[in-house]
Amino acid sequence: MTPATIPSKLYRPLAEVKSYVEKMPDGVTLTKLSNKVGVFGSLTKKEKTTLIDFLEQRESILVIQAKPLNGKNLMTFLRHKKFGYPNTIPGYVYPVKKQQAATIPEPIERQEKIMETLSIPTSPEALRKQAERLLKAAEEAEKKRNETDFMNKQLAPIKLEICQAAGKMQRKLDEFIDCMDEMNKAIQKFKDLSA
Repeated sequence: MTPATIPSKLYRPLAEVKSYVEKMPDGVTLTKLSNKVGVFGSLTKKEKTTLIDFLEQRESILVIQAKPLNGKNLMTFLRHKKFGYPNTIPGYVYPVKKQQAATIPEPIERQEKIMETLSIPTSPEALRKQAERLLKAAEEAEKKRNETDFMNKQLAPIKLEICQAAGKMQRKLDEFIDCMDEMNKAIQKFKDLSA
C-alpha cells in the first residue's frame, strides 16, 4: 500500500498517529490513541483498520497483541519499530501463546527432539555411543550459537545504517504527505471559489 492508495482523508491522521507513537517508547493502545489523537478518534472503524494496516505494512510501526491479566479479549498496541518488540507489557500477558510457540529458538527445539528420541541404554558401550551423540549435538549447537553471535556483531552497524536511512525516508514521506494534504486543501478552496 502506498500513500496514493489510501484516501486523502487519512493523510493527516497517518502523520499524527505516527508522530504520537514515535514519542511513546512503551507503545500505546488503540483506545488511548483514539483519546489522545483526536483526528484518529474521529475516524470510522473501517478507516482506523485501513490506517493501522497501512502503518504496519510500512514497517515503521509494530502492531502487537497482548491480553490483559484479568481480561479475555486481546488488546492491540502500536509501538514504533525503533523501540523494537517489548520483553513484557506490565498488566498484560505478552507474548500471547501463539507468539511464544513461534519464538522457540531452533537449536533448543532440535536438542529437545534429540533428547526425546534417545532411550536410556543399559550397556557401557551404548552409554558411550549415546554420550558421543550428545557431545556432537552440544558442539553443533555451540558452533551455531557462535556463528549467530558473530553475524549479529557484523550486522549491528549495517542494521543501524538501514534504520537511520529508513528514518530519513520516513520523515521525507511524512513531509510529502503533509504537502499533499495542503495541496488538497488548496485545491478544495479553489473548487469552492469556482463553484
